[in-house]
Amino acid sequence: KKEKEQKEQELREKEEALLDPEKVPETAEEFERMVLSSPSSSYVWIKYMAFFLEMTEIDKAREIADRALKTISFREEQEKFNVWVARLNLENLYGTRESLMSVFEQACKLNDSKKMHMQLLGIFERGGDAQVTEQFFKTLTRKFRKSCKVWLRYCTFKLRGAHPEAAGRMLERALEAIPKRKHVKLIHKFATMEYKLGSAERGRTLMEGVVVSSPKRIDLWSVFVDLELKSGHVEAARQLLERAITLKLKGRQAKFLFKKMLELEKTHGDAERVAEVKRKAREWVESNA
Repeated sequence: KKEKEQKEQELREKEEALLDPEKVPETAEEFERMVLSSPSSSYVWIKYMAFFLEMTEIDKAREIADRALKTISFREEQEKFNVWVARLNLENLYGTRESLMSVFEQACKLNDSKKMHMQLLGIFERGGDAQVTEQFFKTLTRKFRKSCKVWLRYCTFKLRGAHPEAAGRMLERALEAIPKRKHVKLIHKFATMEYKLGSAERGRTLMEGVVVSSPKRIDLWSVFVDLELKSGHVEAARQLLERAITLKLKGRQAKFLFKKMLELEKTHGDAERVAEVKRKAREWVESNA
């Protein structure tokens, strides 16, 4: 009787373990049960792939990826996409350049091509081979010439590689290629990367152009202020806000800017400056009542 109870207890524990979402399967049989219960979960399939990769059974991992792509419901596009990305990573780590590009070509036919290109770009960037990455960027900018995201990534790649002049030239090329409506977006994002990776001075020059050309875009003034603050230029941020509140503003815009001014002075100023901001805010309300 005691032996029977012990077996029943073991069985219950196994069942509970299978139902426990935190429990990582430890055998192929456990993984099989898990993919049976969650056939459209890319997370489970990718874990199953990793299980075989840890045992250096590369072909088995490939088979699991292929099974996953056949099994996951066609409605679950993101889940399928996740498996394709895992498959790319597998080939990058354990396959050849030919096998990687073969999988990539298949993936592009069955998924959003641009998204898949960006995934492969990420793989190349993380791999650290600047020449391969550069070559792929050239492919990307030809194929997705009007994409702000692609050009920004290329510019950022140049900045990270300590090639600011090349990044600047890339920005000029990008502005010629992308639609005019995307210019402000690209320039302000590039300026942000300049502050982070390159030169605050170059970033400032670009942001000046942005706020002058789009003075009503209070969000851009706010970005500019934040960039100056993050780079330690408190006085420059203060002057920007002073300029911004002289614009023809709507009530909510003025409220936003004065609130930002108040936060700045509470953090970087003193009681006198805080009082001055409050006074200016009252004056604005009175004169725009």
